[in-house]
Amino acid sequence: MTALEIRGEYLNIASDKRTRTGERTIKHNRKIKGRKGIGKFAGLTIASRMELTTVARERFCTLLIDKKDLIENQNDLEAVPLPFSEGNANGANGGTIVVLSDLDSRLNFPNPDKLREILIYEYGREESFKVFVNGASLSVQDVPGATSQVETTLPNAGSVCLHYTIADGKRPPRSPGIILKVDGKSVGRPMLFGLDEDEEIPEKLVKRVYGEVELTGIEDFVTADWGAVLENSKAFQEARAYINEQVKNKLRETHAKDLSLQKARLQKQINQRLQELPEYRRHYAEEALNRILKRFYGESEDRIATIADVALDAMEHDTYWAVLDRINSLSQGDVGSFAESLEEFGLLELASIGMQASRRRQFLDFFDQLTQNPKTLEKDVHKALETNLWILGRKYALMSSNATLRKMIDSYCGTSFNGPRASKRPDLLLSQDYGDTYLLIEFKRPAHDITRDDIAQAEKYRDDLSSRLSSTTKMDIMMIGRGRLATIDTRQLLGSITIHSYSSIISSARMELDWLIKSLSASKQ
Repeated sequence: MTALEIRGEYLNIASDKRTRTGERTIKHNRKIKGRKGIGKFAGLTIASRMELTTVARERFCTLLIDKKDLIENQNDLEAVPLPFSEGNANGANGGTIVVLSDLDSRLNFPNPDKLREILIYEYGREESFKVFVNGASLSVQDVPGATSQVETTLPNAGSVCLHYTIADGKRPPRSPGIILKVDGKSVGRPMLFGLDEDEEIPEKLVKRVYGEVELTGIEDFVTADWGAVLENSKAFQEARAYINEQVKNKLRETHAKDLSLQKARLQKQINQRLQELPEYRRHYAEEALNRILKRFYGESEDRIATIADVALDAMEHDTYWAVLDRINSLSQGDVGSFAESLEEFGLLELASIGMQASRRRQFLDFFDQLTQNPKTLEKDVHKALETNLWILGRKYALMSSNATLRKMIDSYCGTSFNGPRASKRPDLLLSQDYGDTYLLIEFKRPAHDITRDDIAQAEKYRDDLSSRLSSTTKMDIMMIGRGRLATIDTRQLLGSITIHSYSSIISSARMELDWLIKSLSASKQ
């Protein structure tokens, strides 16, 4: 910067430079950062002194800013003394250096690796601009994830050097893709080289690709403004195919690993449901489930679990298996019919899951009507929920109430609530997962607010029932009614006790199903 630029632009605080000079710099066409003209002083949050030295047009300028002076004159910043000097640069290279000194001893130095990770997304692929942390330049390798680098020579494209990372799930890149460089100069914006058009690769996985590829000798096929490359050139088509293949193979490897972990977390549910199917159907069901999990890659675990559960429900319908049997019979026969059946299976796969989700959505509407009726009793909602615990959420959907548990409840209630106390018999549901964990649900009328006495009574039920089970039994309590009294502070409840309203569980279940139906509709388009 020149002295005039320092005084007129750099020290022009709380003023957006872009309103005067445009969105990009004149020389390098870089996008201007910031908005209010105050970010330049961010260094003073960790340091007491900031010294700026800049060289331009054979002249140097030095500016010193002392935080102590700013604090003493905070009501009149124009009165702050800013030592400023300028002179002959004596052939020094143009540029700007900012030095922060007298650092705040109460603060730790930033972690170099974390700093590099933050900076790589903002400045890692800037043209004619390098960022160094502890002397090492930023690179694609600073993106957390699986990094690969390959080099080859192609007949038309010549030398190809591809360096990229598949970012991990914690922080995907803000500008995904691979930047194309020809003879060291960037061409246009990052590209995905056809990966975004590949139905085999989930869109969310493709957006984790971050890297750059260097080609040499194809400058003739770059547009005059270096904004794009001629896509019909043999050199580019050859390079595109090579890059696509390399990255796709890596994505398959990464995706398979992520998918197996995702599936492992659901394996208990999957195995249980598969055992309920005829043996000849299980292989097809597992293959179909793998495709479904791939389609919805990147969604939250709760949503993936919802999808898997609905899909397994859908697979039990005969229409679904009729198509699978047809595919099996044609797999060694007519190719055209086989391909047609595969297409039909894909459509049916979506349609079956969508139909099952719609059925559940319809069930929620009826259940909502039931809970809104003032005449509805505990036993009515008990009947509706006993075989539909998916309504309560993924945490409880794997649980079920078998004949032994129902008999235990009947025996306990029959013994404890007979004679004059028969009218006080509670409506309880005891369910178990695939381990040794139980859930005791006490249903209250949809018009009843749960009280402290209700909670204490439910704990007494749990104590009595736990004595009939093993000593290692863990039993949670869920109470469902219209809600709770406002005087009950849920933060003071034990972690094993939860209170729900019928309206809240219906709303949560409906939201999940609406999302699934919407996602399936988008997949069909």
